[in-house]
Amino acid sequence: MKPFSILLIKVLGLYLFLKTLFSVLPVLFGPSAQEFWSAEWLPMLVATAAVPMLGGVLLWCFAGRLAGRLHGDAEAGIDVRDEELVRAGSFLIGVYLLVRHAGMLVGGYASMGAIAYESLIVVVASLGMILGTGFLGVLYLKVKYFGVDR
Repeated sequence: MKPFSILLIKVLGLYLFLKTLFSVLPVLFGPSAQEFWSAEWLPMLVATAAVPMLGGVLLWCFAGRLAGRLHGDAEAGIDVRDEELVRAGSFLIGVYLLVRHAGMLVGGYASMGAIAYESLIVVVASLGMILGTGFLGVLYLKVKYFGVDR
């Protein structure tokens, strides 16, 4: 399970980095690129582009450590249970949402001085998904075996 999680964390990091890079490149090198390099737009650009790209690089670099913290450092062979997949998936979805919406939250605050409450709610929910993977695994098992005597 740990090698699978390492692979998925690296794919998530690569996705975050490349998706942000390819969405920013046309704006930065297009015909009206000079206005985006001004001091007025630079904080928003850093918050909305650099934060997800840095998050993607950090996910790629620390994928082994994150998977070790998620599953423990002991390898148990290839015994993959479905609740382990739920834990790994909820953790990865939480990391993705945290990195994407933290950039939006900081960018909105830096550019307009206002708090983007929808991004704040997503950041709080993603932290719950990251830190509550054990709870989500237990909840999955309760839903899976609801009404069945084990």
